[in-house]
Amino acid sequence: MSKPKKEEKGKARVEHTTCCCPFCLSSRMMEEAKEQYSGFFTHLRNARIEVLKGFRTLIDDRISSLEKQKKKVTKVKVE
Repeated sequence: MSKPKKEEKGKARVEHTTCCCPFCLSSRMMEEAKEQYSGFFTHLRNARIEVLKGFRTLIDDRISSLEKQKKKVTKVKVE
């Protein structure tokens, strides 16, 4: 029973490569542009990494500040 599912997936991929919807067309155009403008796409990839590193720095700083905060102690009078 698993074999027909694999065949169906393969058929969907074949149909997907011949699809003319805007998403498929733009995806194919980007793939073609990657070859021609490889430097541009390398720069975009590196920029994405830098943005993620920036977020990591913000998160690390916030964690550090939370860890440094002293916990408030409330005295409770026991009768």
